[in-house]
Amino acid sequence: MTKLRQRLFNFTTFELILLALFAALIVVTKIVLRLPIKMPGHSGVFWMALIVVAGGIVPKPGALTLVGLTSAILASFLGLGDQGPIETFLSYLALGAAADVTATFLRTVEHPVTATLVGLVGNSAKMLVKLVVNVVMGIPAGFVAFGLLYSFITNAIAGAIGGFLGWLVLVALRRAGFFAYLEEKR
Repeated sequence: MTKLRQRLFNFTTFELILLALFAALIVVTKIVLRLPIKMPGHSGVFWMALIVVAGGIVPKPGALTLVGLTSAILASFLGLGDQGPIETFLSYLALGAAADVTATFLRTVEHPVTATLVGLVGNSAKMLVKLVVNVVMGIPAGFVAFGLLYSFITNAIAGAIGGFLGWLVLVALRRAGFFAYLEEKR
């Protein structure tokens, strides 16, 4: 247990600042980039791109969960979300935790397929939290199930696109020498 704890919580101050900046970017993206698209989960394109980039810059287990937790606290405090602060907190946290588990299991987000899968799983986890909250609140299951397939498909597509875009950003950062710069700062 001690080795796992050291691996999970072995972040430098610089890495924690980077992760907090990505969490803040996710919340700012939610506020600023309101697209008039009537498609569930479309903001996942932006969120999952940021999550994948954060996972590429700080490739440690627990990093994306920290991004999800920090963005969950910020979003809940700012009153974002459509069903209250608890649902907002849980959906942002689930997004980060699911992306983290997927990235840890696949070992990297530096490959287009794995980055796409991280985005797909993360954005779908956010949707599933909203589904569970709706069922717990007592909304009849028929209403929830009616929109579930469409919502799942659009969330999965948006998350996958976001994951792929995040991978493209990582490739561009690597070509620009950003990772060599980070190694000098660490």
